[in-house]
Amino acid sequence: MSLAQWRERIPLANSWLLAAVFFCIPVQVAPAYVLSAAMLLLWLVEGDLRRKLHELADEPLVWIVLGCYGVLLLSLLWSDDRGWGWQTMQRHRFFLLFPLYFSVARREHFGRYVGAFLASIALCEALAFYNWARLYLWPGLPEGIRVDKSLEDTAPFVDRIFYTPALALAGYLAGHRLLFDVMTLRRRLVYGALLATTTLNLVIAGGRTGMVGFLALLALLAFQRLGRRPLVAASAAAVLVGAVLAGAYQGSSYFRSRADDAVDTFLHYRERPQYSVSVRLVYAMNALRIYAAHPLLGVGVGDYPKEYERVNAIHTPQWEPAWNPHNHYLFVLTAAGIPGGIALALVLGYPLRRRGPADGRERIRRAVPVLMITICLFESYLLRSNVSMMYMLFTAALWRGASPADPVRAASLRPLPA
Repeated sequence: MSLAQWRERIPLANSWLLAAVFFCIPVQVAPAYVLSAAMLLLWLVEGDLRRKLHELADEPLVWIVLGCYGVLLLSLLWSDDRGWGWQTMQRHRFFLLFPLYFSVARREHFGRYVGAFLASIALCEALAFYNWARLYLWPGLPEGIRVDKSLEDTAPFVDRIFYTPALALAGYLAGHRLLFDVMTLRRRLVYGALLATTTLNLVIAGGRTGMVGFLALLALLAFQRLGRRPLVAASAAAVLVGAVLAGAYQGSSYFRSRADDAVDTFLHYRERPQYSVSVRLVYAMNALRIYAAHPLLGVGVGDYPKEYERVNAIHTPQWEPAWNPHNHYLFVLTAAGIPGGIALALVLGYPLRRRGPADGRERIRRAVPVLMITICLFESYLLRSNVSMMYMLFTAALWRGASPADPVRAASLRPLPA
């Protein structure tokens, strides 16, 4: 095989590598870095760099994602603790990989990427159910694959902070295929089962933020399916959300205890300084105090822990200091002020508001940022590698070929498999 023929096969090989990175989302990020490095090497060997760079330069999302990273990086200039700041920037590596993913993604292979992600979720769910059965039903079972984080975690590879947002998106994708894709009865049963098992997995996983994100996507799915009848859509959304919450509360003592704990702690947070809900309230209040003192440019990405410790000692000394506010909006505002807030608004808001073709994926293009906008209220999720990777991967794959100016866009925009 000649070098030219070998190079012609690189785009297909890279697309398979990208699918493998999608598979890594609920697992671990270390293999994703290795796969991305191989992808980059092949991308360079393939050549035609001028065309590729021109395509990337024509894509607004590339500038938005790199701009958000750049704003945070620039805030190192007014950070005293640049070591911590650089460590924080390492958590944004997938921002830098976004152009590679966008360039490698192939519009016609989006179904392959979703399939790899859902297959990985199905594997993780099977392992999680085994772990749950061992914890609560049959303790004598052999030890399974389980994340070493807390006694209640049932997820196999990552804890519930990372795992449940991936479950939320997987549940939406399964529901989307059930409602909008024409398929055989057998395939409908497969995706119906995946939606049901994903919902159950969210219940036993105990991740409250992931559950909130999932409920937001369920409501969105109802409006997307019944958009021409808003009252019916609102009623369907309320029924779906209520049914999931009621079923989870009545059927899972673990979910019920965490829900009761969240409500009780919210009402009495001052008396419960070591509980997750109370610390998040205090983190938010102190982060707002930091931002109020540095509204224009923030304190710099490296100085949040030091500044928080100072504010915490004055206002809430009974609480332990925190390295981030567990709210991504407050993290960016305290780190980089108004420029950071604008950059984050573009990263999350532009894909939500941007118009794309009616190619069968327009609803998913809205769902991915809706999930991130929701869960970023409760955790600094773009600092969390698995979730940040998920957002960058899906955003790249969903918008590749969707712009009228994109030369990869097919001449005919007939609906493609979601």
